[in-house]
Amino acid sequence: MRKAATLYIFGFMLLVVVLIFMSHALAIVQRVAVVDSITGSAKLIRDGQGAPVPLELGKLVHAGDVIRTGPDGSVELRWARWAGGMRIKIGPNTKFTVKRAVTNRSTGVEESRLRVDEGSIWVRLRRALAGKSKFEVETPTAVAAVRGTIFRVTVRGDGTSEVSVWKGTVSVETEKGEAVTVSDGASVVVGQAVGGGPEPMSEAEQEQWQEHASVIGPFLQVDSPADGMTLETTSCAVSGRTEPDCTVTASGSAVAVSKDGKFSTTIELGAGEQVIEVKATAPDGSETGVARTVSVSLP
Repeated sequence: MRKAATLYIFGFMLLVVVLIFMSHALAIVQRVAVVDSITGSAKLIRDGQGAPVPLELGKLVHAGDVIRTGPDGSVELRWARWAGGMRIKIGPNTKFTVKRAVTNRSTGVEESRLRVDEGSIWVRLRRALAGKSKFEVETPTAVAAVRGTIFRVTVRGDGTSEVSVWKGTVSVETEKGEAVTVSDGASVVVGQAVGGGPEPMSEAEQEQWQEHASVIGPFLQVDSPADGMTLETTSCAVSGRTEPDCTVTASGSAVAVSKDGKFSTTIELGAGEQVIEVKATAPDGSETGVARTVSVSLP
């Protein structure tokens, strides 16, 4: 009898452990990224194994996947459903890996870990991470941990790593376990023979940052009208996508944005060549603008 009771208790405890494990597993959601833009050559190695295949627009990128860009390559990723508010731009000659990207639906904790072995990435976190959430980018010589910011990580040819912060604060841990804090408008180089603390960006570096407006400002995609389009009416449909909490204007007029970031409206134009300016503004005040030139040719 005692043996049967012991087995019963053991079986019950084992069932409890299994149920807890299953509930935890069901709460963990693997997040995926969507390829929003590709320029030049870029290839995907699924799960980091096998032969690389050409990367395509709309392709989903999962944890374990590796992206390699060529000398003329550039890729922009947006995490599906804006989970974590992440957007990433991968520069030329870069090897980039998504090591981990999950959300715990029970606790709301988000964990992301990316890796750059060579080349550069630009990262924008749309909102600050809360609580125990983590976002880290590792290189061969450093780990950059952030809460919410806009920054760049570069692995140089000599093996050193540079972390440059446009906005926010990044904690950089070196391979020796030393911690360095980098804030707005500063950068730091770590690894091998290069040392020292953060330094202010030069004017040349700040100008280079401006070339990456798609990361500095909120995401904005204008689907209609196409640039150079000819219309036979004064009514022009304007539509596209942005980040869900952004405000959008089309030639100065406010446009409603849906919960998934889509917007659509119709504006009236005059005859001849017209420039339509679409602007998305994020809660932090950062902006992204897209201009479309159309010609109105009336019968």
